[in-house]
Amino acid sequence: MTTDSKSLKRRNRFMESAPANAKVFSSFSQSSIQSTGLRGNDQEKEDGNSCDRKGTDTFSWTEFLSLSSAVNSAGLITSAAATFATSTTSMVASNNRRTASLEEYSSTAIFSQHQSLIYGGAVAIKIPGQNVKENVSTKNMVASSSHSEERLKSSPPHGPQVNLTPEEKELFDLLARVVDEGNIPTTLRVAGGWVRDKLLATEEFNGHSCVSSELERLTSKQQSKGRKGSGTFGSQTNSVNGLMDDQISQPVDIDIALDDMLGREFADHLNEWLSTHGRKTVSVGVVLKNPEKSKHLETATMKVNQFWIDFVNLRAEEYAGDSRIPDLMRIGTAEEDSFRRDLTINSLFYNINTGCVEDFTGRGLEDLKKRVVATPLPPLTTLLDDPLRVLRSVRFAARLRFSMDEKLREAARDERVREALAMKVSRERVGGEVDLMLRSLDPVGAMRLLINLELASTVFPVANSDISTADVDDSLQLERHKQDIFYQGQALLSTTHDYLCDCKLRPPLWCKKKRAANTVTYGFDEPMLMDSEESRRLLWYASFLKPLRDKSILVAPPDDPDNKKGRRQGKKAHQSAVMKLMIDELKRPTRDAQEVERIQKAADDFTNLIAIGGDLSATAVLLSGIRVAYHENSFDEDDDDDVTCTFTCKMTVAGSSSPVCVIEPETETDPVWLHAMEFRLFCSRIMLRIGERWRAALVLSLSEQLLALNDDNDVDYAIEGDVVEQMNENMRQSLIIKYDTLAAAMQELGIIGIWNQKPLIDGGDMKQNHLRNIPKGPVFRDVMDEQNDWMIKHPGGGHDALVEHLKQVFPDYV
Repeated sequence: MTTDSKSLKRRNRFMESAPANAKVFSSFSQSSIQSTGLRGNDQEKEDGNSCDRKGTDTFSWTEFLSLSSAVNSAGLITSAAATFATSTTSMVASNNRRTASLEEYSSTAIFSQHQSLIYGGAVAIKIPGQNVKENVSTKNMVASSSHSEERLKSSPPHGPQVNLTPEEKELFDLLARVVDEGNIPTTLRVAGGWVRDKLLATEEFNGHSCVSSELERLTSKQQSKGRKGSGTFGSQTNSVNGLMDDQISQPVDIDIALDDMLGREFADHLNEWLSTHGRKTVSVGVVLKNPEKSKHLETATMKVNQFWIDFVNLRAEEYAGDSRIPDLMRIGTAEEDSFRRDLTINSLFYNINTGCVEDFTGRGLEDLKKRVVATPLPPLTTLLDDPLRVLRSVRFAARLRFSMDEKLREAARDERVREALAMKVSRERVGGEVDLMLRSLDPVGAMRLLINLELASTVFPVANSDISTADVDDSLQLERHKQDIFYQGQALLSTTHDYLCDCKLRPPLWCKKKRAANTVTYGFDEPMLMDSEESRRLLWYASFLKPLRDKSILVAPPDDPDNKKGRRQGKKAHQSAVMKLMIDELKRPTRDAQEVERIQKAADDFTNLIAIGGDLSATAVLLSGIRVAYHENSFDEDDDDDVTCTFTCKMTVAGSSSPVCVIEPETETDPVWLHAMEFRLFCSRIMLRIGERWRAALVLSLSEQLLALNDDNDVDYAIEGDVVEQMNENMRQSLIIKYDTLAAAMQELGIIGIWNQKPLIDGGDMKQNHLRNIPKGPVFRDVMDEQNDWMIKHPGGGHDALVEHLKQVFPDYV
């Protein structure tokens, strides 16, 4: 808008002292209304717009109109000033003697209209005597004003401000310009978790919280490797429990709700604006309506700068009795859209036009401050309409560490909700929610809620045939037996989680990054368990489901001659209860289920190793100063095959002139060394089965023993409680030391990465040049296994020594 220099100076001076001038401006508005005969829009209609058009002693009309918009944008205008700006706008627009252009009035009036949504003042632009066909912008402007008046009736009081990043501010300014300059009668609102997470990042909502000030967004959009990229960006922050150092950042996906047009239409307006202003347009993806997949309204998707934006419609829903998919969905109002959402904390909007948060339910902001998960409508109605919401409420309570509303708890325990969850919700959606719970900041709390809300049996359905029923007499006892399994799983998960928290605060020797980096072999780049979200997620699954594996019926492998069922039905016939649950019921990838089962099996292997005195052998390795160091020499950085691997074996020998002696593994006969190599072989066999998840398996094994220790000591003693606690703590620390010693010894023996070891002699070379008479079949596997064992017991051993050994072991095949 053009303004002469003198008017601009006065306006700037006023804005510099805006807080102090707010009251002055209000009183000035009141007196001006009285002195000039200006009244409201209704009175204008009665008088036929015949207002007294006297000027004021201080401001010209054009100046005043500009000033009212400026003050309004600063958030200082009062209701009286809004009324005055409304009347002034109408009067100036109808004053043919003024020289200001219609475009000038249009931009100012629309700006005032958007700002007035906060304060309850509606701006109606009327231009008497103007031909509508000659001025299209005027037509749009009047339509915008009329549309705003209708919306204003349900517009909530303005809420708190949010802290926008420079990139977000640039994006929202761009969208606001598209609306204003295109005279589009649309209110843009950011919906979904973006608003919630932004508010939780402010001191007002997070000042007393134990949750990190910037919440990690774990929506499916963030986690996918598709259009959302890696999902997160930005700085790292620590979570309350001292465990996770996840990359936590501002969200990069934003849902923008439109109140009067389809997303595709607004996307076209945005591209038109970009093209007009010489900017590069953006391709638009449209997700069409598909009622069969609960997609009743289309969505337009486009990437603007670094943000992926989904333009959606405000929605109203009606549900049929037998489905969680809405039977009817239509474009609704902001209030209808708010009340259709699952939780009050997810029902908030950020109004881009006004820059404020809107709470149409009247509870969203309050629940966010109280840290409560509640539903906008009566909980039972909400959960029966869409039973998946009961799992979402558990997930958000765990992720945000909020408490659940008591009425919501009661509704979640209702048998009808469990039945609806089993009948209406697909197993893929159930499994997806469980996976997100285990990715949250509080996986233990999530599983505890599922159990306490009596949802565990529905979420984790276990077939009766998979459970050992030796001590079970009837179906009621069987159900109790299943419940005990879930309780034990939650207890083990809690113990595992607590131990990792302790490791994060006080890392043992084998968990220190520098040491880990110096003890890996065969080029393995080992991540720490505390730094690997994927390993932790699999560990949480393995911990919670470990009692199920222990209490389930072991199925014979398919090659067992007595397993006729396995031969008939193939692989599925010998799947464990854990594999069936994860693949068939939770619909998790087969790879995830296999990894979880490997962790559980390796945990049992480590438990057995400790039971037979593996910690004593590990202690001997450390006390003897035995070290197998791996070296990699590359002559061509671009050729991965041009790498030579060597080992340096050292040991402290008593009575030797040198405290540390270099060992020749092919010829060394020291019994301490030979015992250490046998121990190396035993540990390597476990490592070959578990691979890079060995840390998760070791922690699970230790956690099982710690939990068993707590159960054994849960008895009453006739001595002082402090003494008992000290005894328990001593036993606990002794157990932890055993596992720390085992892990440190495995590092010293150079077996971290042993699963990447390649044979010195491949199969073809073995048959053609060394063991030419070797028959086909399982015998060949025995020969290759013997080669692998020899290489493990003789780290750095040569080709010729290996061939000689194989000829001695398999003389018939030479």
